[in-house]
Parts: sequence; C-alpha cells; structure tokens
Amino acid sequence: MNILFLNVFKPTSNASGGIARVTCNLGNMFTLNGYRCAMAYYYGSAGVSVDSFESTTQLTIGQEQSALEELAATYQVFILQVQINKTFQHLIPILDVIRKRFGTKVVYCHHTIPFNEAAGYDFRYLRFLLFHSSDNLSFRLRDAVWCLVSMLLPRYSIRRIAKRRQYVTDHVDKVVLLSKSFIPVFRRYVSCPDSKVTAIGNCVTFDDVLPQEKIGAKEKTVLVVSNMNERAKRITEMLHIWRGVLKNDSLADWRLILVGDGQDLAYYKKLAHRLRLRNCTFVGRQNPKSYYEKGSILLLTSAHEGFGMVILEAQQMGCVPVVYESYESVHDLITDGQNGLLIPNRNRKIFISRLARLMENERERREIAVNCVNMDNKFSTDVIFAKWKELFCSLQNTNQ
Repeated sequence: MNILFLNVFKPTSNASGGIARVTCNLGNMFTLNGYRCAMAYYYGSAGVSVDSFESTTQLTIGQEQSALEELAATYQVFILQVQINKTFQHLIPILDVIRKRFGTKVVYCHHTIPFNEAAGYDFRYLRFLLFHSSDNLSFRLRDAVWCLVSMLLPRYSIRRIAKRRQYVTDHVDKVVLLSKSFIPVFRRYVSCPDSKVTAIGNCVTFDDVLPQEKIGAKEKTVLVVSNMNERAKRITEMLHIWRGVLKNDSLADWRLILVGDGQDLAYYKKLAHRLRLRNCTFVGRQNPKSYYEKGSILLLTSAHEGFGMVILEAQQMGCVPVVYESYESVHDLITDGQNGLLIPNRNRKIFISRLARLMENERERREIAVNCVNMDNKFSTDVIFAKWKELFCSLQNTNQ
C-alpha cells in the first residue's frame, strides 16, 4: 500500500513540533514495514530532513488540487494531518473529488481534543490575551469575544465547532482520534457510523529507554518541554508554580529549564524576571532527548492536550511527569503515583506541595522513574503499527 501524508509543515526532525514528530514516527514505522510513503506539505521548516518519505511535494494554498490529483494516481491512502480550520477547510471538497475519481481513501487524524477551539478559555487567559499577548490588537479583541462566548455559552461554541467536524467527517473515510476517551465526546455532537471513528494513540518517539542504572545519575533539574503559547500550554502557571517551590530553601539547588519556542516566549522571559525566579533558564527550541536523559522531573500544566507526547518521551528517559489532570487522555499515559503524578486541574497549591515533596524525596523519585522505563508500553511501535494495519485492512475491505 502507498501512503501520502498531508501536513502543514514539512517534518524535519525531532526538533519539530508535535504533529511533525508524529508524522516522522509514522513514516518511519510504515516504511520499515514495507509501505511506500510520501509527503505533501505547505510550509518548510528548519531541521534535519527525514528519509522516511520517498518524495516530498510542496503545496500552495488554493492551488493544490492538480498536485494532489497527480499524487492520487500513485498513493491509495491520504493521511490528513492538517488540522482543519477556516484556512484549510477548502481541502475537504478537493479530497472528496479525489476519493470519488481515484478511489483514494482519506484518513483524517485529529491531533488534539475533539473541540479544542472552545477549550482553554478562562478569565486568566482573557487577562493574558488583553494585556500580554503578542498578537495584534484586532486579533486579541476578536479572540477575547470568542473567549467570553466559550466561557459563558460553552454548548453554543462547541456546536459551532462541531459543524466543521461534521463537514470533515462526512467527506473522509475514517476519523482517527488520539484516545478512546475522546470518542463519546466526539459522537455526542458529530453524527456518523460507529465504524467511521476510531482511536489510535501516538507511538513512542525514541527507539530506546534510559538504562535503569543511569537513573541514579539524574541531575536536580525540572523540565518544561513545550510550545511557548498560553491558551493551551499555560506556561505562566508553570512559572508561578516554580516561584512557589523556590520558597522552600532546601530546594535551592534545583533548576528549571524551559525547552521550546513560540509566540509568547518574550513575555515568559519578562515574567520570570519580574517574579525574580532563580535557577530558571530558557534554552529555546532544541532536540529534547538529552534534556530528558539528565532531567529528573517534567512539568505539564496544559489546559488541554490531545495526547501529551512529552509525557511519553519523558517516561522513556526516566524523567517523572507531574501533570494537571485537565484532559481525558492523560489517564492513558499516567497512573498517579506509579509512572507520574496527576494533580487536580488548576489546583496550584496541591501542585506545588506534591512537586516539592517529589523533589525532596529522592527514593520516591527514583522508584517512579524506574517504573517509567520498565512499564509495559502500550504505545510501542509494534502495538501502534498493529492498529494502523487493522485500519488499512478495513479501508481495503470497503472496496470489496
């Protein structure tokens, strides 16, 4: 079977963003199992090119139909990694024409929670948006109105978004969500047969896990590995948590390292300075593996995630994740106290208390880290490939 991935950005390396990393992983996995894979994308990106794809094609918005039709002659399955918003909604009728003309199967992968456009809005974000966002004034005001609508009329905002999901679902062959826990939420607002929606998590990023004997050499480092934006990631929350932790003098030799880039990075640096945060370093976009290997703890305070690749990556490297329990699929990755800590959403006091205790208690930290690297990984490449293979078989059966 020949597979074409459609992405916004050209995947380049593990320094790329989450969807790009997932695409690289899938491309590697499918190629190793005998599939031919190609890539169509809109924008280039910095980094080392990957060799999983036998060809790459750059598309232009509004002019992609002829290029995609030409590719459809070779590739029987299109995996749509583009998150369909207003900018890319025109892709759906194009792909529908290709489905009917060439018999191409289209699989839409939704890489976050089902109705993410209505998530992450609260009064803290509204304040950030109005006074600290780097966006231009017109966008901030427009987003502020949507923020108020999403807070005050959540069902209305979800139903508006659900119309877009329904449009996509009606014109593709399969919708892939990242967790079974998302399916009931999705089906509540989007009408489709049970067989059209499935769940496949992301596979592990790294080929290896940290050897258990190296866990004892971990540094006193707390990591943040994230895109530097506020609505989804809530980086300001992490900085305030770190401020609370620093009040404990016994933890003065610990460091916070923030790995990643994004539109709000400049504000976070200013906030760290204003809060007088000690031992707090921003290193920009980096390949995070070496940081995971040395780091002891990973922080994640997101308002929502589709999956949380950083959790899985940290666990592979024995870096203990401490995470807000803010989205359903986090339970697919963490059992509280065994391979990470789950904190009630938005409860900063409990987060600071449990994080400080973990930092102080080397024995507990090491036990959880050992559990992380030794856990039976249901997101191994073999397990995830088996699920994709089953999906491809179901697509082929619909031709019969």
